[in-house]
Amino acid sequence: MSSEAHCFESGGSLSSQDSSATTVEEVWERLQIVITSTIGEMRLKRWFQNVTPLEVTDGVLQLEVPSRTALDWIENNYGEILSLAARQAGLESIQLIPQRGSSRVSAEQFDSESGAINRRPPGRGSAVVVRELEFAPDPPNGTDPADHVTSWTPNARISVVSGGAAGLRKDLTLERFVVGTSNRVAYSAALEILRTPGLSFNPLFLHGGPGLGKTHLLQAITKKFFIQGEREIRYVQCESFVHQFVRALRQRSLDRFRSSFRELKVLVIDDVQMIAGKRSSQQELLETVDAIAIQGGQVLLASDAPPKKLVHLHQQLQNRFSAGLVARVDPPDMETRVSILKQEVMRSGVQVPSEVLRHIADTVRLSVRELLGALVRVVAECELSGSEVTMLRTRAILEPISAVSKRRIVVEDIVERVAVRWGVPPEEILSRSRTRNTSMARSVATYLARVLTDYSLAEIGEQLGGRSHATTSSSYRKIQRLISRDDSLRQEVERLVRDLRGG
Repeated sequence: MSSEAHCFESGGSLSSQDSSATTVEEVWERLQIVITSTIGEMRLKRWFQNVTPLEVTDGVLQLEVPSRTALDWIENNYGEILSLAARQAGLESIQLIPQRGSSRVSAEQFDSESGAINRRPPGRGSAVVVRELEFAPDPPNGTDPADHVTSWTPNARISVVSGGAAGLRKDLTLERFVVGTSNRVAYSAALEILRTPGLSFNPLFLHGGPGLGKTHLLQAITKKFFIQGEREIRYVQCESFVHQFVRALRQRSLDRFRSSFRELKVLVIDDVQMIAGKRSSQQELLETVDAIAIQGGQVLLASDAPPKKLVHLHQQLQNRFSAGLVARVDPPDMETRVSILKQEVMRSGVQVPSEVLRHIADTVRLSVRELLGALVRVVAECELSGSEVTMLRTRAILEPISAVSKRRIVVEDIVERVAVRWGVPPEEILSRSRTRNTSMARSVATYLARVLTDYSLAEIGEQLGGRSHATTSSSYRKIQRLISRDDSLRQEVERLVRDLRGG
């Protein structure tokens, strides 16, 4: 194995001139050796046993996969590993091609230099190229090649979209937004804004956990405005807004920056929580929102928490965000989750039994993104192993994530439960109050957050009112000591743990 691996690392592109001496099967066998050293033989058999090497031409290896779904799965989970293995083999690039006649075939080609997906017609007489992986130049001597693999993110979001719909994800449309009790208010508000922008809910502030559809709705609204003829519109990540503002300050080009934002008819800002703690940027955003509203424009925002619970957000900005409509997007209920899966199955053209869809919906409850990811995983693993999608196979595939996905505890839930038990308002736990009862409630919340979540003490401190790591650590150790000798407190904490886990 070492000699073959050495042969891989010897360099030299596998061009069409030497392809006769090195068959495509031999190239693929060598690649599999490198891949196995990274992911192991079991995963190699699971995901690559039905991948077929087609040809090597001018240093480009073409691999055929069973379907577009299988292609997406390999691409998203093993892209960088394939990149590294191919470079070690001296290849210029790899092309992944779905079998002819399989579902969801397109002619999109990924450009690893720009991180974008470009439409290109397939070459004359060649197979349809779905993804082409290109690799960065050899890394400097003495560095880890893995650190220099070109980033492979075909769905990478373009952070700023201005003057058009280019860059927005094509699949995020209003027609594909599945409406249920968890998001009906947000969806209805979006429709009303499209009918009467600047008049009904201004701003519209969406909040909720990750993967629940906030970005979907924002991008869908942006595209709908564009279709309706609006051109003075901009969708931007909040972090990008901050970076552009800081750059304008440094370059003394504030007038141009302000004109580019404040003269818009529609401004859509995602992940507003990223502006917390940035005082100058907050003031700039406040003035921008006011300027757009005064001239009759519409502002839409999204965050992982409501305005009043965003730590280190200025009171004026909290009030401004709350002046329109604050709409919460919750995890979808069972029927909505099933509807989402049915829509995706119909769009993809794959056959999945209804009982399997319901099992997936029952297993993954808190995130639409993870729900769709579970569906892709089930379909891809079955296709790559050559088996049918059955309940037995689905249970086995989803077993590792089923227990975790049933209940994911967040700090906000902990604060609310502790507040009820100790008889104090949740906002008092997040405040600077040092009364004995509030301090104890805050310490218990800190302890539970450390035990029941994956957050570090520093992250917990930020979510509990912006407290330091030292303060949070002290609170955690305090409850540790107390429950070891106070049976009453220990029982109370155990009840809270059961309530939160069983939620």
